[in-house]
Formats: sequence, C-alpha cells, structure tokens
Amino acid sequence: MRITLIILALLLTVASHAQTGRQLRPLYQLGSKYSNKAWHFAPGVTYMIPARHEDMEKRVLNTENGPDTLYNGSFNAKGKIGLYLEGGWAHFFDNPVLAHYIDYGFHYKMLRGAETFTGLTKVDQGMLAVSNSGKFSQHFLGGFFHVNRIMQLTDWTFIQASLGANVEYAVINKIAFDGVVGGLDQTFADRFQGQFNARIGFGYKAESGVFIIPTIETPILNVQPFYDGKSTLPYFSSRYRPIIISIRFLFLKKQKAADCVGKGTERRGADLWGNDLKKKKR
Repeated sequence: MRITLIILALLLTVASHAQTGRQLRPLYQLGSKYSNKAWHFAPGVTYMIPARHEDMEKRVLNTENGPDTLYNGSFNAKGKIGLYLEGGWAHFFDNPVLAHYIDYGFHYKMLRGAETFTGLTKVDQGMLAVSNSGKFSQHFLGGFFHVNRIMQLTDWTFIQASLGANVEYAVINKIAFDGVVGGLDQTFADRFQGQFNARIGFGYKAESGVFIIPTIETPILNVQPFYDGKSTLPYFSSRYRPIIISIRFLFLKKQKAADCVGKGTERRGADLWGNDLKKKKR
C-alpha cells in the first residue's frame, strides 16, 4: 500500500510538471467519427508479494500451568506468477470533472504462492523438529468497476490513475500441505472476495481510436471478508499482497452515420480528456 501511494504521488508530480509548455492536441474529440463508448480487453499476470514479518517466530499459549510453547521456528513465504485476463466496456464523459471515464466488465484471476516452515512444533506432549511446506492456487471469476482519471503528457501519451472495486469467487481452490501442522496457525483466503483496488497505468495512443495502457493494480481494502481492514490475503501462516500487471487494449466505437449529422463540421466537439489536460501557452 505504501509503495502504491509513493508511485501515485510521483506520477501526479510528473503529470503536473508536464502541464507547462505548448498546447496539446486532444487525444480524441467527442462528436468526431468515434462515440464516447469503447470496449477493451487486457491480458496479464499476477504475483503474490509476501507481507513482511519476522523470519523467526515463536507462539506461546498461556495455560493454567503457565506458558506453553506451540511452535518456534522460521517461515519462508514465496509468491508465484499466475494468469490474468479481463474484458469489458468503457464510457467517456462529455464534460469530465473528477473522472474522465468509467469501465466495467469481467475477469479471470489466478493467485499462487507457497510457504515453508522449519523449527520445533508441539505434537502431543512434546516438541518435535519439523520441516513442512504448503502451496496454494486459487482461480477466481468475477466482475470489476473502475473510475478513471487521465493526465495527458504529450499528444500521444498519458498517465491513468484509477480507483475501483471487484467481486469474485474462487471456482478452483487448490491447497496442498506436506508435514506436521502441530500448533501452527493456518488461515486461508475466503473463496468469495470483495475488494476496493487502485490502478496506475501509462497510456499510449497507438492509432486513431486505439489506446494501449500497461497498468499495475493492487487491493487497498478487503471488504469481504474484512480482515480487520487489511489489504493482504492470508494463506497458511503468512499474508500476501496480490499484484496484477496487465496491458489494456481499448478500442473506441465508431459513430453511426445518423449520429454524425451536424457534428464535426461547424464545431470540433468536446475534448475527450477535457480542457484542463491541455498544456498552457507560455
């Protein structure tokens, strides 16, 4: 979460600095041959970043007979690469104020990771030296919604900052564990997830009506389950932060011939990103 905020602040600084200089040409204008609607798809990958914690951990349970050690050892959590794919629609606003467009659709998401533990674990009435390992793989299907703000840098490039929400369900849930559990805490992410998320992207106008936007996304708050306000997910005895890196291909829909009557000749139409994104003349 801290890294995401730092990156967003840097991008906003760059965008603000870019607002001085010559006047920018709009990336696209409403009332031209394209409408304010679009469709998009985005292939990508996921990666689970282990949350920071002490390598050596000791859990003690207070009983009537005094403290009782349940386990003492070291955890090693690792993330793995998974697949990601989304597709959906977008709607651009004629007179943008805070947001320039919204998008919504459906996605497939694979989350994968592993954890190993080496140490002493309580088994029956004694402590047993153990070395165990586990791995998980969840395959989610769900839907998403985002509100997007655009900061134009050049005639062909822009930065996109997005806030959104997603709801998803794990249609495939694979968890494998080898070794003795003993007193180890083991908690797993719920199959039904609801989250608020943040996205940052760098966009490029490949050609008229076609945009390519590489993005990075991470949750900022879990709401189902709430997880005490945390934005990471639990697996085994560790927590992981999902990261999604994708490349969005966005295609503007062409205007129908009847809709273009009276447009594009006497006036140029409203700018896609709004006048606030143009560079000022010196």
